[in-house]
Amino acid sequence: MAKKLLIAAPKNLAGTTRLIIDEAKKLFKVHYAPIKDITLTVSGNKTKIEHNFRDLTDADYFLPKVDAYRAYYGYQIVRAFDFYPEIPKPYSAGTIQIAHDKFLTTAILSSKKIPVPKTYLVKTKRGIRNIASKINFPIMIKLMNGSGGMGVMYVENQEAMSSIIESMNILKQEALVQEYIQNPGEDLRILVAGDEIIGSMKRIAAPGEKRANIKAGGKGVKYVPTKEVAEISFKSAQAVGAKLCAIDIIEGKDGPKVVEVNINPGIRGLTAATGINIAKKIAEYAHGECSR
Repeated sequence: MAKKLLIAAPKNLAGTTRLIIDEAKKLFKVHYAPIKDITLTVSGNKTKIEHNFRDLTDADYFLPKVDAYRAYYGYQIVRAFDFYPEIPKPYSAGTIQIAHDKFLTTAILSSKKIPVPKTYLVKTKRGIRNIASKINFPIMIKLMNGSGGMGVMYVENQEAMSSIIESMNILKQEALVQEYIQNPGEDLRILVAGDEIIGSMKRIAAPGEKRANIKAGGKGVKYVPTKEVAEISFKSAQAVGAKLCAIDIIEGKDGPKVVEVNINPGIRGLTAATGINIAKKIAEYAHGECSR
């Protein structure tokens, strides 16, 4: 009998989730449940997890796809599944809190002696100005809820920073101020699944652009991780408690530094860059986990 895979994801299915579902159907009986349509009920001494009155705790593997916009409710759902340790999944609820908090992620990685850029968390215009006076331009300013390269700003000088500060004041957002790592406008994306790297690429920024993200116009090319990059990637995944995640790394004169851990990574760019069926690799990893 086929194993049962539960995928909880946003209602408007991203291309990545569709690819994974299509591949998973070759190995599993797949049930897709939109995150917002899942109901949690505390009754007696247990927490029920249901979708359209169907019990979801009969799954053999649970694959959550929790983005930043659904982090709170996604956290509650994954936390409920934490009460069912017999159902394997790629991460616990605590990992959602870490991965969707860029500053916390950076702090945890640093505490594990994983190289990261020098990073400051600020709330006010004065705070940003004070920090900017301590570090040399250029700097990077990142909004806390940005993704796909959005909300990441390269700040070349004091004048540029002043206009960005005014915009941030309107948005009422906290921000990260990070040292800028000098490099040719490239970064690395490493996709970890358990004790294996199932895909890796170098992302090259478009001309005139500092962000190498595919969504920001970057181009992905095949990349073979060095031993150092591989070790950093596995340590980063372990540090945030994720068995399946993407690690973004920038290489500078001081060596590689981790700039993000992504528990909900897109895979289309990685698939195109590597020629590897990443969705199939993810489905096979999940099947292997529930077969242990």
